[in-house]
Amino acid sequence: MSSQNDREYLEHRHHLSAEKARAATDPGVARVHDAFARAYAQRLHQEMPQPPAK
Repeated sequence: MSSQNDREYLEHRHHLSAEKARAATDPGVARVHDAFARAYAQRLHQEMPQPPAK
């Protein structure tokens, strides 16, 4: 998998987890999804090179 594919996957999973956290009616479920969203965001920030500015 290329770096671009990795970035797209992590961005997609981050967005999906954040949406699920906002939509959850159970606070415990919301916390789990929020933890995943934060982990994906951290991984994106730490491990992936930033795309070139346009």
